[in-house]
Amino acid sequence: MRLALLALLAPTTLVAQTLVSTMPSNRTGILEEFTAVNCPICPQGHTIAANLLAANPNDFIVVGVHGGGLSVPSGNQPDFRTSWGTSLWSHFAVPGQPLGLMNRTAFGGQLVLGRSVWSNALNVALATPAPVNIGAATQFDEGTRTLTVNVEVYYTAAGSGANDHLSVLLTESDIIGFQASGGANYAHQHVLRTFLTPLWGDELMSDTPGALEQRTYTFSVPASWNIANCHVVAFVGEYQGEVYNAVELSANNAATGVSDEANTQGLLVYPQPATDRLYVEATGIGPVPFVINDLNGREVVAASTSNTGALNIDVSALSNGIYLLRLQGRAQRFVVAR
Repeated sequence: MRLALLALLAPTTLVAQTLVSTMPSNRTGILEEFTAVNCPICPQGHTIAANLLAANPNDFIVVGVHGGGLSVPSGNQPDFRTSWGTSLWSHFAVPGQPLGLMNRTAFGGQLVLGRSVWSNALNVALATPAPVNIGAATQFDEGTRTLTVNVEVYYTAAGSGANDHLSVLLTESDIIGFQASGGANYAHQHVLRTFLTPLWGDELMSDTPGALEQRTYTFSVPASWNIANCHVVAFVGEYQGEVYNAVELSANNAATGVSDEANTQGLLVYPQPATDRLYVEATGIGPVPFVINDLNGREVVAASTSNTGALNIDVSALSNGIYLLRLQGRAQRFVVAR
């Protein structure tokens, strides 16, 4: 199940960003690594990707896309094929494996790249300014196995003028199973499990400087997937083309955050994300009632605080996730992440 809710927000609207920075940045590199369980040289590609990730832990993302004839399992071999992976292999005319796309951008005149040039292509990506930033938060309900992903996209510069798209997908790591040249108990990493958006993403409504867009997705995670080993990857780029920026975070209750960013409606909520205490600048004398709702609209806190000036709210009992604080006739989202 996939559900997407969207809102296009300008910097002067009622809900300010809490997940994404408004400061210009360079790109995060994202490698879509074409691989297969019966490919004997694919572990060489896995090693190169792992080394690049170790050297760039905050600026590099790997998505393992299994496909081609060598991905067809036999016996007890794992089946990591997906319809999304098959479509990617077909669209980019991938001739074999291990090969990869780096931000879906050509390097040396080639789009589908051999493993020997992944490092150089990544360096180019990391040195390229990104017109857009991405923030995200995840909330997982263990009882229903429902994953909720909130994504914020903010343009720090003008885009290409084309219709940019937001893609959101889910990967899983540390899946033990057969790999040619790796043995029967190989730990597969960054395996593409599903897209939460359509394959080529959801169209964004504006790519002008200062445009802020927020989307929410829900997905029912199969019981056989270990949520503790799953990650959400979100990226923005041209339709079927160049990726401008990307972000990755744990699917098991995590969030990016923007520390102490002002709320343009006159209500300042900080820190973002919060851990145990949430501070709110508000006016009033005497008890100030407030309500906190979760992303599903359920009321999780209804109380009041007698503080004036900066209100001090205890959120230590709240699980990691995204919440809506309502007080004094106003509402503001905030994130809890530990």
